[in-house]
Amino acid sequence: MDDEPMDELELILKIITFQIEQKNKLDIEELDEILKVLSNRTRRRMLAELATGEGFVNDLVERLNDHPQSIIRHLEVLKRNNLIIGKERRGVGKGRPRLYYALFPEVADFISHPKSSPPDSSHICSSFPRLNALKKRLDGKVSHTEQRKIISEVENIKTEHEMALEVCNEILSQVKKKVKKIPIG
Repeated sequence: MDDEPMDELELILKIITFQIEQKNKLDIEELDEILKVLSNRTRRRMLAELATGEGFVNDLVERLNDHPQSIIRHLEVLKRNNLIIGKERRGVGKGRPRLYYALFPEVADFISHPKSSPPDSSHICSSFPRLNALKKRLDGKVSHTEQRKIISEVENIKTEHEMALEVCNEILSQVKKKVKKIPIG
């Protein structure tokens, strides 16, 4: 990742995308919670700073030009929401280890190595992310109940697509009839 902080909007979009992919589907309360966390400018700046490298409280106080207690409160919110982690590490010399903060490993991976998207994703089916998340869930151990949920969701997606295909065929049929009626000149 570059050494300069990323654009806040890009960071917000990546984190929301990460949350959606991790949970397969966010319910409205989860979406509200992540939006609430990301609605605070200091937390967004903190995430952008940590995207460039880890930092300890005093370092973040200096980088963000904010009060230590404020930084600590925001770090706690970000930790509770699994966006950052704290790691103790000894500094040079004697003394207590410092608590360094960094982006949660999966968040850092997602932000620094975004999945490659097709050149023109506007034409890609909106079900692909859902289907890919379902496939990813199958990579691990999946309980019988979870398997039934996956089957049900895939069958729902398939039904939606079959209905959409019927509508597409109907539209194509109507358009082709109209094309035959247009006089060529």
